Amino acid sequence: MSPTDKELIKIIRRIRDRLHAAFIINSIVLGLGFALCIGLGLAVAARFIPIYNVYLMIFKIVAAAVLAAFLYSAFKTPRNDYAALRVDSLGLQERTVTALELIGSQSAIAVLEKNDALMHLKGLDYKKKITLKPNKRYLLICFILAAALLLSGFIPNPMAKRAEELHSLKEKIAEQQKKADKLVERVKSNPKLSEEQKRELETKLLELKSELKSAEDEKEIKKALGKTEKKLEYIKEKFATSEDLKKIADVLSRNEMTKALADMIKNSDEKAFKESIRKIAEALRGLSAVEKQKLAEELSKLAQEIKSNPELSRAFAGLAEKLASGELGDISRELDELSESISELMENESIRNAISELAKELGAANISQRGQDGAGHQGQGNIPGNNGQQGQGNQPGGNGQGSGRGGGAGSGTDMGNENQAPIPPAGSGISKKNDSVKKDGEYEKIFTPQTLGGDGETSNLSGNKGTGGNVEQVITDKSRTVRGTSVPYNQVVGQYKSRAMESLNTSDIPPGMKDMVREYFTSLEE
Repeated sequence: MSPTDKELIKIIRRIRDRLHAAFIINSIVLGLGFALCIGLGLAVAARFIPIYNVYLMIFKIVAAAVLAAFLYSAFKTPRNDYAALRVDSLGLQERTVTALELIGSQSAIAVLEKNDALMHLKGLDYKKKITLKPNKRYLLICFILAAALLLSGFIPNPMAKRAEELHSLKEKIAEQQKKADKLVERVKSNPKLSEEQKRELETKLLELKSELKSAEDEKEIKKALGKTEKKLEYIKEKFATSEDLKKIADVLSRNEMTKALADMIKNSDEKAFKESIRKIAEALRGLSAVEKQKLAEELSKLAQEIKSNPELSRAFAGLAEKLASGELGDISRELDELSESISELMENESIRNAISELAKELGAANISQRGQDGAGHQGQGNIPGNNGQQGQGNQPGGNGQGSGRGGGAGSGTDMGNENQAPIPPAGSGISKKNDSVKKDGEYEKIFTPQTLGGDGETSNLSGNKGTGGNVEQVITDKSRTVRGTSVPYNQVVGQYKSRAMESLNTSDIPPGMKDMVREYFTSLEE
């Protein structure tokens, strides 16, 4: 390659690098403008839907957009022929493109053409022609968007507190998911459970974690918390508290030598218990004959009381027999069996306590969520009646104001049984929004059949239809026209659930079907 070719390529590359730098700057400005546009949209949306720490989110989006624009443009290096075209557009009239194509050619015409292009390139002030200043239009757009975004920060956000509460709740749920993972591992390593029980409990815990993870909005979070509490109660039943463990702790606490073991059992200190029980053989040998006999009687009685746990009962019976006979030569087998059996009971109790703690925390989160949902939701519906009458209906738990038209004349008086559902006045009405959220303790009403098939009395009415006179209506206990009492279903659903659970325990029903029945009644209580 001739010196002319080398110098020509060197100048073209300088121009190419200048163009690349200008492209990087403009790309960053474009990326910034795009990110600011998204950020402004998020700032506006945060006034209507809860978005936690929206301005930090906007900052991250802007930083990511600028970085992405820089990386994209940095690796988008222009080619030499593009640089030649841009230079020729500045007044060189295709000299640079032609000279670049003739690189390597040594013909007389080629040499003349390259020398001419090189002369014009040296005389061109390309730094002045190719500026590194960003596009003014892009800068103006970014300035307007940034100013609008900055201004929005001074406008009060009514959803900010709600967003913080939801974020805190989701953090708690994430923490509960980690605890659920630990419970899964503990269930897997529990030797007392059969493989079928392990699979069933593991499935329930994984479902619990999945439901918590899939909850996105407030309604789903509330529903997931409720279902999770019920599932934890179901899992907890598999690790029912052991009365045997309490009996063991009670018996051991009566003797000064074994009192420390009883305290370890009560405190669920499994590790310390295992270490201490290995050392107890020497202490037992040091007891007097009377103390040995007394302890043997207590352990023998305890072995009879815990026959539901054969392994543990056999170990205590064996130890009691050796204490009674005074032969404490080798009691390692009995102590090992005691250590293993009691440790398993303590492990089950520990899992149960962990589940209780998890359920308690979720229950507290659910109560907090319900309290937030119920706060400030007091609605009232005022209904003007036709023909000059005035009707009124009050609905707790509604959102906002409701209005309607209540027809009818006069007022109604219910003089019937105190257990009967009250008959509303003729000019009254109920204003209810279909989408209103119920408060805690507000349930749909159902009828209970108390007076079906009874004999009724004729109602006594005074006044004529449409005259606006007084109307009196008497309903007795034996009326055929009122089919029972209207009561909230939560007052009776417990009875139905109790009977259903009793039927499940006494009927030959597949386990999968039992779960469906339990989940059905659980959903009714939500």
